[in-house]
Amino acid sequence: MAALRKLGMELGKLSLVKNSLIPLQPCRSFQTSFRLADSIRDNHRQGTKLGGVQLETMEGTTGAGIQTSVNMNSIEARLPTAETLKTQFDGIPYNELPIVYVKATKNNTLVTVMDNKNEVITYTSCRMEGFKNARKKTTIAGQTTGVAAGQRLVRRGIRTVRVQVKGIGPGRMTSIKGLTVAGVRVVSITDHTPLAELGPRPRKIRRI
Repeated sequence: MAALRKLGMELGKLSLVKNSLIPLQPCRSFQTSFRLADSIRDNHRQGTKLGGVQLETMEGTTGAGIQTSVNMNSIEARLPTAETLKTQFDGIPYNELPIVYVKATKNNTLVTVMDNKNEVITYTSCRMEGFKNARKKTTIAGQTTGVAAGQRLVRRGIRTVRVQVKGIGPGRMTSIKGLTVAGVRVVSITDHTPLAELGPRPRKIRRI
């Protein structure tokens, strides 16, 4: 307070003095810069700019947000016909090939192999291959399960199979890749994922 009073008195004396020249001090211009984020919280508030195209991490959904053009010419030639069932692969008709059923759930991947008479040949899952808890829902667990199922088929002399996939879990595609790594030839891949048109009845409206 004393310093402020002294400053006020000096300014009063200067105002009373007539024809007094007060020298002007040269001023330097300065520029302000953006404040840098100094913590994780500030970084989070400012947001992060992503460069390039953001890729989907869920297996089996890559490119879901990108629209691609599909050539619809001669599409009937790509679809299976009655003659496809009679086509032989390694000397076995298509309709008599063993079928590998892959059920890719959110937390696990189940692989069941059945013959044309619906008799189970072998069965395995991520849990049976040694993966526990959260590790069952990884793509590596799905591929390991596919490799194990393929090795069991090779030991039984089965080299050519059909695949039916159900679900959109993380082991959806990697389990099929594991089958091919083990030496099993995959003739066809069919998607049997159920899609509800209307879905379950919605919850009632909350009234307050």
